[in-house]
Amino acid sequence: MGAPEPSSFQKIMTFVMINLALFVSYALYSLPGAFLPIYNQDRGIGSAATGIILACVPLCYIIVCPIAGKLLDKYSAKTMLLISTGFLAIVTFACSSLGLLTNNTWFIVMIIVLRLIQGANGGMIDVIAFAITAKIYPNNIALTTSIIETSLNLAVALSPFFGGVFYEVGGFYLSFVVTATAVTAVLVGSIFGVTDVDTKRDDKGGNLMTVLKEPLVWFPAWHSAACMILFNFYIPILSPYVAAQFNEGPTFAGFALLINTAGICITAPFLGHAMDKFNPYVFFFLSAFLLPACYLFLGPAPFLVGLIAPSKVQLVTTLAFIGVLVPLGCYPGLLIMFDIYTVKFGAMPQSVKNYITSIYCASFPLGGCIGSAMSGVIAEHVSFSYSTAYLSLAFLLETAAMCLFCFSVYRTKRRGKGLKTEQTPLLEDVSPNVSTSSSPYIEH
Repeated sequence: MGAPEPSSFQKIMTFVMINLALFVSYALYSLPGAFLPIYNQDRGIGSAATGIILACVPLCYIIVCPIAGKLLDKYSAKTMLLISTGFLAIVTFACSSLGLLTNNTWFIVMIIVLRLIQGANGGMIDVIAFAITAKIYPNNIALTTSIIETSLNLAVALSPFFGGVFYEVGGFYLSFVVTATAVTAVLVGSIFGVTDVDTKRDDKGGNLMTVLKEPLVWFPAWHSAACMILFNFYIPILSPYVAAQFNEGPTFAGFALLINTAGICITAPFLGHAMDKFNPYVFFFLSAFLLPACYLFLGPAPFLVGLIAPSKVQLVTTLAFIGVLVPLGCYPGLLIMFDIYTVKFGAMPQSVKNYITSIYCASFPLGGCIGSAMSGVIAEHVSFSYSTAYLSLAFLLETAAMCLFCFSVYRTKRRGKGLKTEQTPLLEDVSPNVSTSSSPYIEH
């Protein structure tokens, strides 16, 4: 028998606590971004190794997210959340002692192992948070997703900045101890504040292969990953770049990343509300064109240097615009995946919701892993301006894929397969004056 329907207060408290859990989880994900490149450089560790270390967490997210979706079919969401948060606290305290290791080989091995464990538990928290939210707020998927994304992007924004500050004040040790203490506080709060929500498998069946065999269903997750490649590419190489180009330290690099994600945090709730009210495919489509165009100005691209000279203002401004544009490609993803599955197959079992949620969650670390890993390698061969320009031009392949995707979705919705027996429940218009017989985004 499933868990009883939580009250409005319990839903709010649960939503608040899972947002805090995501906040500390993603804080650990991006915390070393501002100081680890400089710290490793001082130890004689190359940028390729730094990129691999930073890519460890998202790599584990990719592996763990589908597993978490399967576990949600069988086990309590709250129990899984508490176990994952507890392990996260223990491992973070362990990370604080790694500065005592004088041997670089052992340092690299141990920090990779610990960050892999961090990533595994962070991936669990990620999927659990989105699955619980989709269950308790089924009619506001885009809005709640944008709020969740605001929480985790606040973490991504603030943790490198404060990580850089803590590093300059107390070194490697202090940066991790403060974060581990925050994780412990969230763990205690989750024990009392999170209500168990039933996300277990229902009698409608459903399996992962149904989702994976349908490219239209999982393409939105891939596009989110592609956007996150752009978003994470410059993180491992930003500190060395600003040090060489502008003679600035980790604090300025952290500040630049803060401005970068501030754009996401400011626009996210408004975009989420708009996507719940208007056609989310429009936002999705625009991201494929605007993001690569903006990325050309990050270096800036060599052929733009005559028009725009590299400067701190130019760098921060471009990062701010990238932060505003990334949500266009990421936030509609889960909503669109639910929509397309329901259009093609009709009813959507709880297990399929869990799998789709896990794939969507895995898209963010997949992009983070690819972006972080490749940037460290590329940075050893080409300059910052060339590397960002190359990535922008490569993204044009994704732009072409987006055009094909939108055309395929249009044809699918014209056929309307599955709509004769099932509406799209997460896209229905729930206003009292409008019929809820069908999705406003589905063509009959």
